[in-house]
Amino acid sequence: MEKLSVSIYRNAEFNCDCTNNGVSSRHDRMILFFGCKKEEAVNYCEKNGIGKETALWLNPRILWGCDHFFAEPLEKPKNAAGPMFGGNFCYTSDSRLYRFGGEYHLPIPIHDRFETEKDYGSYD
Repeated sequence: MEKLSVSIYRNAEFNCDCTNNGVSSRHDRMILFFGCKKEEAVNYCEKNGIGKETALWLNPRILWGCDHFFAEPLEKPKNAAGPMFGGNFCYTSDSRLYRFGGEYHLPIPIHDRFETEKDYGSYD
């Protein structure tokens, strides 16, 4: 398991929050865990007194035959659909993160938008 500090990037052109009050709307710097399972990152935070609301986990996925990565909060709100992309990104100049380059480009999208099932169903 690896972790590093990342900066949060938001769109400064508009004064709005498309994350629906996601964690990236409330913090400028967070900790990104990678190279581990999400449960391992949660356990590490609990054991070391790190607030889970200030931590993200790098979720690796294969989409359309290619590696893709996005960051998501360690905790999902109860009765919520998601996570979904809310428009914010995380980035660091730490070279450990560049190993995820290749087909994937930095900065990393943050999927921290959660909605209730009622909200999610109202978009039909």
